[in-house]
Amino acid sequence: GSFERAVRLPAAIRGAKLAGAGSRPDLRLITKVEDSYMTIVEDRILPMAHKSSYLKRIKTKVSNIPQDAKGVPLTDDSDGEGGEDTTGSRGSFTAAVTGVAAALKGVDMIIGGKCLNAFCAVRPPGHHAGRELKPMNAISNGFCLLNAAACAALYAATPRSQGGLGLKRVCVIDIDLHHGNGTQDILCSTHDPRFFYVSTHAGGPHINGYEDDNSDDGLRRNLNMNKNEGIYPGRCGDTSPHPGVLNVPLGKKVTPSSLGTALVTQVTPAVERFDPELIIISAGFDAHINDPLGMGGLSSDDFGTVTKVICQMAMKSCSGRVLSILEGGYGVPCCRPLARDLFLPDKNNGNTASSMKLLDLGKDLPDNMEDNVDFLLAKKLDRCHQEGFLECVKEHVRNLSNHADCDSSSRKSSSKAK
Repeated sequence: GSFERAVRLPAAIRGAKLAGAGSRPDLRLITKVEDSYMTIVEDRILPMAHKSSYLKRIKTKVSNIPQDAKGVPLTDDSDGEGGEDTTGSRGSFTAAVTGVAAALKGVDMIIGGKCLNAFCAVRPPGHHAGRELKPMNAISNGFCLLNAAACAALYAATPRSQGGLGLKRVCVIDIDLHHGNGTQDILCSTHDPRFFYVSTHAGGPHINGYEDDNSDDGLRRNLNMNKNEGIYPGRCGDTSPHPGVLNVPLGKKVTPSSLGTALVTQVTPAVERFDPELIIISAGFDAHINDPLGMGGLSSDDFGTVTKVICQMAMKSCSGRVLSILEGGYGVPCCRPLARDLFLPDKNNGNTASSMKLLDLGKDLPDNMEDNVDFLLAKKLDRCHQEGFLECVKEHVRNLSNHADCDSSSRKSSSKAK
């Protein structure tokens, strides 16, 4: 089954609630976004971020999907390649637009002084979606349709006379396991002094190989790294092309030590020099030690610490203003019983689908939401009962709210879920 499952969203909402969202007066849970934001997204912001040909392709793909069909490839090219990991249904484009709209509302609330920070629990993720298909020579779109983080940055930095908020400097810090090639493609394909893109991720030239004009780039870059293959999305995150980009590849596995060192010695000084007026976090939690991708070594507490460090950067430069947008992170245990399969192990050995423990999301899991997971993935996800995606979101939101509590103003922190 796909790593990017629908149940990630209710799991994220449950994580935010465990951090106090919706139960504390100073930590609101917002579950709706106004139609006006949907209009702004479609009419003004998406054409700034994505090419019209790309948007038309995705819309057409989605509109041609039968009403009850799911798991249909959405980002395959004219040769039928690159769509196997980015699938969806008839509602996928609307869901992606809603995610961007939630991000824009979050920016408005923060810059308007209604809250100090916001966490947008949205899906599908977006940081691999660029101006067009397969940005920066990636082999696919990596589960992503529309880039909410880039759209939020563009909205914040667009002059007020053109419908934006008029900020002069916006920093995007991407903590997902993978490099956000789509975000770099949209904001920083050339040096735009309004934007600074920072990414800490698995990878590096010693893993993905070095550029060689005389060789054919036959490297297959998957979301999960297999033997003799590079790490998705490839070489684009191994170097920093100009002063508006800081890419920090951390090797085959993102560890607390490597990430902590990068934050202290490279990221914090660079962000402080840029002096942003808003920090946007592309919050991916797939570097967790139990994530099924298997390339991370972080705990949920580590993600809390990373959040705290970024918030401290924000306090020094932009009065603490932070917008966080959910990207990757797939460590959500099965939420529905596995379907019976003749090829599953014999029931007498205790290693069967029927013995699999389910994650109880209570009322946060809609009655009509399916969770179709194959047995092998389900076994990988079983260890996430101990700690996984849900706990990462909890620590992320908790540290965002703690950061807001420490602010001397009376502005309120808002956890935003849509």
